[in-house]
Amino acid sequence: MNKMTKLLTLALLPLFACGAWAEVTQDCILEGTVDKSKAEETGRDVYVAFHSADRASNKANCKINRRNRLEFKEPKNSMIENAPDGSTVKYRYTERDNQKGHWQLLDVSMQ
Repeated sequence: MNKMTKLLTLALLPLFACGAWAEVTQDCILEGTVDKSKAEETGRDVYVAFHSADRASNKANCKINRRNRLEFKEPKNSMIENAPDGSTVKYRYTERDNQKGHWQLLDVSMQ
């Protein structure tokens, strides 16, 4: 390769590398309350009524409201399943390229 081709490749490489990463379209910290009676009504192991959503960082995007609902699918986790009614939970929700999101349990405050 001649010098010009090498320089061009090195200059353009970061642009191609950036395209390989998925864009984070949502990055939120959600807080909610465990509702055992609602879980029983709906036939679920756990039901969390979320009441707040904030950006995970200053640069994060977090546009969650009643119109664009999220489907909460928590992987089996005995910590949340065994939480007493009324316990406060905190999750981080991250979505990439408007695809299915990822839930991460951050905290469970037992009542």
